[in-house]
Amino acid sequence: AEIKPYELNVTSFVDRNISRLSPANYYEKIFGMAMRAMRAMRRKVAGFIVNGDGETSHVMHGIKTATNKAGSAIYAVENVTGVDVNLLDMLYFAYGSSSEMGPRARLLLTKKDLKALGALRGTNEKRRLLEITPDASNPNTGTIRDGGLVLAYTICPDLTSLSGTTAGAAAVQTMLYGDPMNYELGLFGPYSIRVDESVKAVERMVAILGDAMVGGNLVVDKGFVVATVAAKSA
Repeated sequence: AEIKPYELNVTSFVDRNISRLSPANYYEKIFGMAMRAMRAMRRKVAGFIVNGDGETSHVMHGIKTATNKAGSAIYAVENVTGVDVNLLDMLYFAYGSSSEMGPRARLLLTKKDLKALGALRGTNEKRRLLEITPDASNPNTGTIRDGGLVLAYTICPDLTSLSGTTAGAAAVQTMLYGDPMNYELGLFGPYSIRVDESVKAVERMVAILGDAMVGGNLVVDKGFVVATVAAKSA
């Protein structure tokens, strides 16, 4: 698997009159914008980790676009039809080898899909089929208990929701299941944040420029299972 550098950047602008503030207030304003730029870059990297860079020919591979040097997919595919009682079993047993279970796996899904899983009911309509327990310190992560099966989960807003998705002309990749350590994120040098007064000088704006060189790819064959709604057959 190749991990090549991809240029990631974010840009924000502010009226240059903030330079008329006191040195302390000016620093506080610029520092705050720099931190927001840093968080924006981290959010973009998180999206790239699952979806890739969006280029026609990928430089930074995401889990859903991971390929080896021969161009073959490194991820596994599990065809699903929707959020139902069999979904978690299907993903759980699809991950790993034909003779062994995959360890340390985690389910990556949208908040909408987590809600749909929690809404599943059995013959007794008041009883939930799945027990969802968010972490006390961070409710965006937690566990889903399906009988004796317990899956760790992380909410990932950059994914496509399986809930409400139907078969169409093209296959739709939705939630992911696998060990996050099977994905390697490369950082080619540190993040940089700088202030530039020349970019939009004629508009009397100061630019806050964030830059980083990042890359990534799956480094374990079939290191993730991608739940996929298959294309409708002709």
